[in-house]
Amino acid sequence: MTSIALLGGGLAGKLAALYLARSIPDARITLVDPERDGLPVVGESTVEVTVQFFKALGLGTYLEEEHLHKYGLTYYFRLPPGAAGAPTPDYVQHEAPGVIRLPSYNLNRHTFDRELEARIAPQVTRIAGKVQSVDLDSGPAPQVHIQRNDGTAEVLAADHVIDCSGRARLLARQLDLHKAPPCQRNSYWFRLKGFDRAILEGMALAKLRQHCFGSYYVTHHFYGDGYWIWIIPMRAPEGGDMVSMGITYRGDVSGEQAMGLDRFCAILDRDHPALARLVRSGEMVDQSRYFNYMYEASSYYCRKGRWFLLGDSGFTFDPANSAGIAYLGHQIPQIASMILKARAGALTPCYVEALEGHLTAQLALQDQWSHWYHIMDDPVRMAWTLLLANMGYFHLVVPNYMSGRFLNAGVARQVAGLLRRHCPKTQPPVEPFPRIMVHLAETSDTEEIVARIPALYERTIPFSYYRPDNIARGRLIARYFKKRAMLRMVALGMLSPLRRPALWPLALVETGAALGDLAKAATIGLVPWIYERAERTGAADASAFQPPQAFLFPQGDHERGSPAAAPICPVSGTPQTGQPSLPDRQMAGAQS
Repeated sequence: MTSIALLGGGLAGKLAALYLARSIPDARITLVDPERDGLPVVGESTVEVTVQFFKALGLGTYLEEEHLHKYGLTYYFRLPPGAAGAPTPDYVQHEAPGVIRLPSYNLNRHTFDRELEARIAPQVTRIAGKVQSVDLDSGPAPQVHIQRNDGTAEVLAADHVIDCSGRARLLARQLDLHKAPPCQRNSYWFRLKGFDRAILEGMALAKLRQHCFGSYYVTHHFYGDGYWIWIIPMRAPEGGDMVSMGITYRGDVSGEQAMGLDRFCAILDRDHPALARLVRSGEMVDQSRYFNYMYEASSYYCRKGRWFLLGDSGFTFDPANSAGIAYLGHQIPQIASMILKARAGALTPCYVEALEGHLTAQLALQDQWSHWYHIMDDPVRMAWTLLLANMGYFHLVVPNYMSGRFLNAGVARQVAGLLRRHCPKTQPPVEPFPRIMVHLAETSDTEEIVARIPALYERTIPFSYYRPDNIARGRLIARYFKKRAMLRMVALGMLSPLRRPALWPLALVETGAALGDLAKAATIGLVPWIYERAERTGAADASAFQPPQAFLFPQGDHERGSPAAAPICPVSGTPQTGQPSLPDRQMAGAQS
């Protein structure tokens, strides 16, 4: 029997316990946690891949009934004041043009975490205590040395140790794996209740009108010089409105250092007066802050599969794009796949290195986000940057996740090759089409800015995903290149280059780049194998889940009444011992 020790009972530990109990049902899972309250809670906003992971854990109906739907990310780009006496909007707002088939939610993390706690109780053994050390080398299995809360000592042997200790970073500290990040961040946030929602809904906005959802029920993003602000509506336990509101900033860009409510409100008074009124109209429930909180590790997964760093025990995410919980939804299945391979005798160092390379690719994305802070006060550059970033997410990240291909070593290497890290001094421009953006962003005229940042999400986001399946990843990448060519030409056209001879060389270069993207789109569209050939079918590189999308829902499980199937060992081709239960019948029926 496989034994697994989870070191820490926060969000990462709870989610790992639920998933491992489902995917390796005969495993003996022990969760060690000192069970102390009062730690900061973050991660109230989810994205589509996160919710698919939650639904695989049987949380679909619970999310529908107890938490607010989130209808995408909404961005507010601050405009300069118009001419004296002329009525002008305060922001250009970009929001989803409709409701995507894949849902997402804004969570009240306090009630969500209590629900997870209740669900893991019958599935894992709990030890209330503090981990003193982990002996990884003295015997056939790692030994976890624990000081129980009652003062007694205990040694727990486990085949696999997963560090879920968050910022305590038990294994990273013990193994001296700490690595400094390229850039630091700071965050300050609080929950607010009893506020006047009409202030948020009554701002003067330049936006496309839609009638699909209430614009309050999104994750709101506001930008300024070296910082961004979030507002996340959530369901209050006692009823009424409640939001999580906060700021993330780079001190070396914004000039800000320590942050509290007074300083936060001063920034709002200066840059976003409506938000200052919103804060002052409500009552603060609690507050938290992190200062210079970013870190990384030199390694995240043991090449023999004996230990793993999960979530914040290995590295921290910038909360932009709600990526923290989303990558837990990647890491936990990665670890499960490695454990399944290890117990079948099929785990190789190359497979572990490939999955760690996928993780490093996420850090490459985070490096790009670090440099967004230099352009956050520029509405043109920031709007176009977010447009292309979201298009990449839906054409690369979501298909790889929904199809389960991110667990294939060949695909993981492909992603790592596409997203390479750079040192801060050699980081390429983070905005798309930088030669065009230099000219497009040089205006300070309010009307011209509004015209130069159109909301094009209806043309760039595929709204057709609705269940884990064998998604045509090659054709989606082909569409990405086609759409990128279109966006490049739209941006170029806003400069009217034909009427400006000085821009003819720029127009020639950018048109050539667009034609290059169209050539890629045509080639991959006709022969998707050019892109999809990165997937390896050999036992050493394949996912431990077959078909690959079974990492979310066992084969046939998204059709009502179909029997659940256990993970398939890629070496023997036989089902693993045990039979996972249907995760969520209501969700399964809705997807059929």
